[in-house]
This record gives sequence, C-alpha cells and structure tokens, in this order.
Amino acid sequence: MKKHVSIWMILILCLFIPRPAEADDLPPRGNWKCTALDSRTLVLTGDYDELQQSLFRQKSAARDTGRKLPRWAEEFNFHAAGTEAIAAYRPAAVELLLNKADRITLESAQGKALNVIRTGVWLTPEGLARFPDKEGRKKISKNADLAHHCFLELDRPLTGGEEITVTMPAGEKIEFVYRPDTPSPTFKVNQIGYMPEARKYAYLGAWLGTAGPLRLHPLARRPFRLVEAESGKTVFTGTLAKRPEDPANASGTPFSGEEVLELDFTPFSAPGRYYLAVDGVGRSADFRIGGDTMAEAFYLHARGLFHQRCGIARDESCTNWTARACHPHCFRGTFPPDDSHYNKGADNRPWGFHTADGKSLTVNHFLLIEQNVPRQAEKLEAAGGWHDAADWDRRPQHLTIVGDLTAVYLLKPENFCDGQLDLPESGNGIPDILDEALWGMEHLRKKQQPDGGVGTWVETTRHPTPDDGCAADDTLVYYLSCATRNSTLEYAAYAAELALALKRAGAEEKAAEYIASAEKAWNFAFQEGRPPVRVYRYNRRTVFYREDPELAPELIVKAGLDLYLLKKDKSYLYAAEDAADRAESVMKKSAWRWSPLFWIELELGSYDSAALDKLREARRRPLLRDAETMLRQQEENYPYRIAWFGPKDAWVHTMSWGTYHPLRRARTFVAAHAMTGDPEFLNAALIANDFHNGANPSGSTMTSGLGRVYPVRFLDLNSYADGIAEFVPGITPFRNTYGIPRAAVKMAYGLFYPPRAHQNFSGYSISLLPKSGLSEDECSLETGRILPVWHRWCNMEGESVEASEFSVWETIAPAAAVTGYLLGKADKPDPEWKKRKPAEDIRTLPGWHALP
Repeated sequence: MKKHVSIWMILILCLFIPRPAEADDLPPRGNWKCTALDSRTLVLTGDYDELQQSLFRQKSAARDTGRKLPRWAEEFNFHAAGTEAIAAYRPAAVELLLNKADRITLESAQGKALNVIRTGVWLTPEGLARFPDKEGRKKISKNADLAHHCFLELDRPLTGGEEITVTMPAGEKIEFVYRPDTPSPTFKVNQIGYMPEARKYAYLGAWLGTAGPLRLHPLARRPFRLVEAESGKTVFTGTLAKRPEDPANASGTPFSGEEVLELDFTPFSAPGRYYLAVDGVGRSADFRIGGDTMAEAFYLHARGLFHQRCGIARDESCTNWTARACHPHCFRGTFPPDDSHYNKGADNRPWGFHTADGKSLTVNHFLLIEQNVPRQAEKLEAAGGWHDAADWDRRPQHLTIVGDLTAVYLLKPENFCDGQLDLPESGNGIPDILDEALWGMEHLRKKQQPDGGVGTWVETTRHPTPDDGCAADDTLVYYLSCATRNSTLEYAAYAAELALALKRAGAEEKAAEYIASAEKAWNFAFQEGRPPVRVYRYNRRTVFYREDPELAPELIVKAGLDLYLLKKDKSYLYAAEDAADRAESVMKKSAWRWSPLFWIELELGSYDSAALDKLREARRRPLLRDAETMLRQQEENYPYRIAWFGPKDAWVHTMSWGTYHPLRRARTFVAAHAMTGDPEFLNAALIANDFHNGANPSGSTMTSGLGRVYPVRFLDLNSYADGIAEFVPGITPFRNTYGIPRAAVKMAYGLFYPPRAHQNFSGYSISLLPKSGLSEDECSLETGRILPVWHRWCNMEGESVEASEFSVWETIAPAAAVTGYLLGKADKPDPEWKKRKPAEDIRTLPGWHALP
C-alpha cells in the first residue's frame, strides 16, 4: 500500500514540476539598439531578422514533401513559408511592445532611479523580406521586413557618460552610454551642407509613433549654437523659434506629427565644417558651409543618370558600382510612340486606336508589340538612352531630360565644364552635362530613318522581373516604335535645343550633326498629306490606328524657334509665329504637364517677333503666378519648408509617383529666377534642396548615396542582381504617398493573407497596429489616422511601386537640373567622390532602420 501511495505522490508532484519551455513558448527575441533623441527620450529599434530566417528554414522544411512540384507551387510554398515564419513571431513581438511596455526597465550604473513615464510604438516597412531559395540564394518574398521602434520618455534627463542597461519585455538587454556629443536624429539639417549666400535653416523635431510628437515647443526662444567641428568653438548663436503649427487633414491625421522648432543661422557664411547644438537635446551631425556643397549634390544626381545608362559597361575607371554592357541591339518595330493614344477615348476623336466600325478602344502596348513583330525587322544599334526606372525601357518622356539639362546649361553656362562628372566622355572638350544629354539623344539620331522620321520609344513585350537578373542578363527582345509626325517633331525640338547648347559650348562639329538631324526631322513632320492609317492584329482581330492629324503647336514653336536661332532661316521663325496662338491655347490647358523649363528658348532673347514676345509674356504670367504661390506654400503651409499644396487644397493628396519632390517642383523657381532675376526664387530653390538633403520630417536625404542617412533599399532590378550589397547611388525613389499603400497594411501593419486550402495554407487575418483584433479595412483606417502624412514612406518595393520605384525623368533628372543651376561656378569633382566604395552590408548603413 505504501508503495502505491508513493507512486501516486510522485505522479502528482510531477504535475507541478516546471517543464522546460518549448521554443514556441518563449517570447520572441530580437537584436535591439538604443538611440537618444534628447537627454530624456530614447528610441529602441529592434531587428528580428535572425529569428525570422531561422523560422523560415523550419517552415520551408515542413512544406518540403520531397516531390517535384510545378514552378507556381514552388513559388507559392516559398512565399507561404515566409508568411508562416513571420506569423510565428511578429504578432507576439508587437504585442510585447504595445501592451507590455511597462515591463521595460532601465538601470543606471550610477545607481540613480530611472523610470519610463511615456512610451510609443511604431513599425517601419523596410522593403520585402529576403529568404534563401533551394540553391541558397536570397530571393524576394511577398512579405515585409520591419524595424520595430519603441520610444521611451524618461522621468529625468540622462547625464553625459551615464551608462544604462535597458531590459526588454522578452528579456533582451541593451547596454547604452548616453553621450551628448553623439549626433541626435532630432536635428534635421541639410546633410551635405549650405551654400554661403543661402538662407540657412535646420529644424528640431521627432515623431514618437503612438506617443505622438516629441515635446519640443517648450524649448522655443532658448538658444542654439553653431559650432566649428574641428575646434569646438561656438561661431554663432541664435534662438530656437516655433514653426507654424502642424496642420491635420480632413480625417484629423497630422502632416508631420511633430512639434517643430527652427534654427536659423542665415547670417553666418564662413566656409567650414560645423554642427548645431542645443542644451538638453544634443547636437547635429557635421555639415559644411561652402560653394562645393552644391557641387557634390549635382555630382550625385547627374551620376544617377549615368548609372541608369543603357548599353554601356560601367568599369572602375568611372565608378565602383560596376556593370556589364546591356541591350546592344533592338529592332525597328511598328507600334505607335505616344502612350496616351493607347487609352480609349471618344469614338469621334481623330487619333488613337479604333475598330473597323470606328469605335475607340484601349490597347495594351505589350500585347500590341508582341502580336505585331515585323517578319524581317531591321536590326539597330541600341546603345544609348537611360533605363526608365527599375526596368529597362527607354521612353519618349526622356526627351524632357535632354531639355532640362540643356536648358540649365543655356541659362548658366558658367556653371558647367568638361570633367565635372567623371564620365567616360570626360576630357572630350564638351561640358559633362551636355555629354549626359547626348547619351539620351545620340541613339535616336543614329536610328533616324532616311526620310527623317524618328521613333522615340524603345520597349519590349512585358515588364522584367527580379528573376530576370540585371539588365545585362535580359533576354527580352526590344523594339523601336514607328515614327509619327509628332514623335519626329518632338525629337526635332530637343535635337535643335541640344544643338544650341553644343554650339554655345564650342562643340561645332557635334552641333552641326544635330542641326542637320533636326532639319531632317522637321521636314518629315511637315510633309504634305494626311498620315496613313496603320493596321494591327490585336487579340485575334484587326484594329486601326490614326496619328493625330494636327502637329502639336507647342512643339512647332520650340523646334521652329531653335532652328531659327541656329540657322537664321526665317521660314522656321514664321512657322513658330504661325503656331503661337494655338500653342498659347494648348499651354493654358496642358502646361501643368510640361517641365517649367520647356520653352526656355523664349527667354534667350535673340529674335525679333511680336507674336513670340506675346507668347513669352503669356507663358510668364502663369508660371510666375505659380512660383509666387509656391513661395507662400514653402513658408506657410507646413512646419518643414516645402512648396506643396496646403492641407485643404484639392491637390494635396497627389503626392504619389514623386510629384511632391521638392527639386522636381523647384524647376518652377529656377524658371522664375531665370525670367526675373528675383533672388527670392533662387532662395526658394536652395531651401527645396535643403528639404531634399535631410531638412525634412524623416531626417533622411531623398537620394541613395547622398549625405549620411539615405535610402538604402527600393525597387531597382539592377541593384537586386548586380552582386553589390549597397544599391546604386544617385537614385531618388518616389517615397511618400498621401495614402498608405495597401500592401503595407496587408504585410506590415497587419498580416492579411487569404487562405489557400489546396496549398495547405490557412491564411491570416491579424492586425498589428495600432492594436490587435481589427479587420483589414479597420487596420487601414486606424493606421491612416495615426501615421502622419509626411512620414508615409511605406517601402514595400515591388508591392508599392508608387512609393518605392523612381524614374529618370521624374525624380533623377529634375534634381540634377536644379542643383546644376544652383552651382554658382564650374568645379572639378573631389577625387574622393568617385572613389567611394559600396558598403558590404546595407544593414550597417545609417539609412537602414531609419526612424519612421
């Protein structure tokens, strides 16, 4: 009996003996770092990549049946394993921050009590998660990489050199030493630096996620110091000033979410390296004051175009981001070059695609190209032009790049010289900015038809994907569009403008080639008779295409005036004058689509024409009115100076695709300054450059490789596949969107994936922010209510193209043109700029895990 009692007692006791914790029972642990925003505010940033990769290996192994699967099933299993890995830890990790932040403890080595009185949380999408495929190569998945941020407000200020230990709710420990001389991300400065004669503004501000703004307004009217970096000597003292209150949109969402203070050190102009300091907050990173600051920015932006060149090998003589030559050939195709003609319109419109009975229709250009390949297509040398964006087509819109670069040269030739950009052509006697413009034109000139016609669109049959590798590996076949009268006239306009600049630069021989080519194109455009109706096969039926029977009057003015200035042949001037009234009418409807530098010829003044003088004044009035409006926008609308529509303006929501970019919009300031000489417009362009270079809510520059904190991951197929860890420099992603990309809701702020029962995937419907238990629509609504508009770079790469891609003509070239105009003089580049080497791991760059 005693024996039986003993056994039962042992069994009962066993129920109360703690068992070893299973891996699934442990709270998820990440790698955390600590950054001081000021002496009383810390931000903890967590990275769970090691855990995420480990869980992926487990989930992937569980999905491996050992059987050969179709490719689509292999793809699905890869993405699903990533989702299952993330779902295994991320909800629990976020829950710890949202609901158990009170378990975070801080211990000071000095023995002083230290407590947290306020916390905030946010998750920042950093692109799509990479996992190893079956060959062990990292592959992009349909899942989000995140930075986990936890903001802590302390009950007392830390003292310089104070050592603290932060213990997270899951037990991770962070050892941190508070050093006021370590740059604080609360300072938002132009990271490259300020021109001596410019107005010089920096800002203090930070958004603490769900905790709202860092409380900085109480510091208003306190002093700040400008300190010489080398000596530590204070060279200027100013007073912190409040910027306009942060507005909210119609939904109550703030735009910056910050209490922003301004540091104005305009009166100080001595060249050197400096930093800003505020007692209790800390100091900024170093920046320069000097004329070479704009030269560095121009160099980075212009070489962004160089890094997007098609058909050229990039070797170490020019860059450490090397690449093999791509796309040496294309074929002469038959598809029309005007992409606006591919959409359905009114049945009676005289141009576009239509059926045999005259009904207008929408046509997919990829399918049209694929289904109308010429039987014996002419093979063409294709090297030239720029890859449009993350993919590799070359579009008619790229002619505006030629126009913008050429325009700023014609306006400020003293700013540019040969050897300025470390290009392969440097040393040929032509200013490098014109060499870059030539790269966009020369391939079209060489493809010009014997009759003068010029097709301006090089395209293929689909978008490339990350699985296609880099541009040099591309196996798609590319075709040049057919030549229409308007595509040829557009080419003539920009070829003649380029010839003007080449002639001004003393490149007479090259200018002569473009004069001849432009005249040939002009004659093609003005040939008599209606353009032919083109016939295509499309989805097993016959469709018809008509060119616009009218030549674009704005192009007649541009091409005619440029050719007159070059040739002094009054027939060109008469044609421009004859088109002036019609061009003015088009301008009133469509000038918002044009580059503000489009008709810069009208400002050159070397013609005698009442009709064109009238047109010039008609162009000036709305442009200068827009520039004046933008001056007010920049100064009044938001705490950080940016020339963007006010919160109640009907156009405020149109931020996507880079339309809000300060340097893109600053072309209006450049044009206004060229027209009037008013220094207010020049100052406004310089302030736009400050915002672009880091004096903005994110505290990051907007261009890869520019400054200290910059974008390190975005949608760029070449950077995915070139074997170089750091993405190519000089690329300016679209960034902020007014709304929140749906992919960020599905993959970052929640986990919303539909089930696929036949693939053994149960799906997920989990909200992470701002709390659990929300539907996908509720999660979208609630995150949209909290996340400030100017902090909405929700980088989901290929799943958020409107935020994460870029284009050479919308984001890169405008920045190059504006900074080129602002140079002040022509300088050869610092040799160190070309020598810069890529980081071996982007996770070591300050732009990785940047604050939201």
